[in-house]
Amino acid sequence: MVYLDWAATTPPLTSVLKEMTDVASEYFGNPSSLHKEGQKANKKLDEIRRRCADVLDCEADELILTSGGTESNNMVISSLFTRRDKGRIIVSGIEHPAIWNPVQLLGKQGWEVKVINPGKDGLVKVEKLIKLLTPDTKMVLIMGVHNETGVIQPLQELIRTVREAEKSRPIHFHSDLVQSAGKIPLSLKELDLDSASFAGHKIQGPRGIGLLYQKKPFAGLYAGGGQEKGLRPGTENLAAAAGMCTALELAIKGVEEHHDKASLRMQMLMTGIAAIKGVKLLPEGRLENAGHFSPWILNCAFPPLPGEVLVRVMDEAGYAISTGSACSSRKKSRTRGLEAMGVDPQTAFSSIRISQGPTTTEEEMTGFLKVLTEQIDQVGRALG
Repeated sequence: MVYLDWAATTPPLTSVLKEMTDVASEYFGNPSSLHKEGQKANKKLDEIRRRCADVLDCEADELILTSGGTESNNMVISSLFTRRDKGRIIVSGIEHPAIWNPVQLLGKQGWEVKVINPGKDGLVKVEKLIKLLTPDTKMVLIMGVHNETGVIQPLQELIRTVREAEKSRPIHFHSDLVQSAGKIPLSLKELDLDSASFAGHKIQGPRGIGLLYQKKPFAGLYAGGGQEKGLRPGTENLAAAAGMCTALELAIKGVEEHHDKASLRMQMLMTGIAAIKGVKLLPEGRLENAGHFSPWILNCAFPPLPGEVLVRVMDEAGYAISTGSACSSRKKSRTRGLEAMGVDPQTAFSSIRISQGPTTTEEEMTGFLKVLTEQIDQVGRALG
């Protein structure tokens, strides 16, 4: 099986698994305990947090350990439930369900939710954001790299726009950076975000562990023993945290090393797919504006062939791809992000996502293109 669904999850590195085993064996004490084994584990936890902060370019006390991107996003959004002064929330129309769905819940609780859709190129425009910013705007949520198309949002420009509009009242800017870490250059200090989320399993680390970056403390809804500044109480999963830290260090430090090779493979993939009759690269202008996209993710469609059909036949042929976000692959709403970019529903329904990783080879891409071309021809004839 050739794995081309790295945007959904990634195979853990051998070094990550070894680190997890070693830490689980040596640092078995509860980091909150006062005895030597507990303090030994607590010291290791501090070291892990400090190492993560170093590669993300932030302070160690600004990082909270979580179970992953979904929990990190929900922790930020749910903090608004504690506020009495309801106001406006601005959210991009292409957000992952881990942000989109909890924001809709706030809308049902009386918050004014405004959706900012990108242009046909997938980019959220500053002009649109300016028009939506009002004196009662409390939070803006725009992801860094779109998990379905690889569009890289102009975060610095968007954040600067929000900062200029703040004046006397703060506006919390949160970004889901799950697909950004290890894919594009990243500095939390330079971005000037209020909060951001990360997930270990997207960078060849373990599942069930993530990070929440918070520039300033905010109110949480969890109650417990007070771990992680009370935001995420519960005994920390030290082994998973160690594995994620190792994966994060390797991913962040390897951005430049892997980028050029990934770009060459992606260009080869796009050129080959563009030659297939009836294909649509999504969003529009992908070939001409490669700099606006992560070279790790490609979305395309072969209407009227259903994307799910292509995923199944390619799986039988030995290639793992997807129809988009794994978190919404079984839901009718899975085309929401593409339709927000102006993609018509039929094309969005026909879309597939191909995502590569650092170990993907040119030979695998060549084989994939050959098999994809053959399968589209066969399925197309079968469907008439």
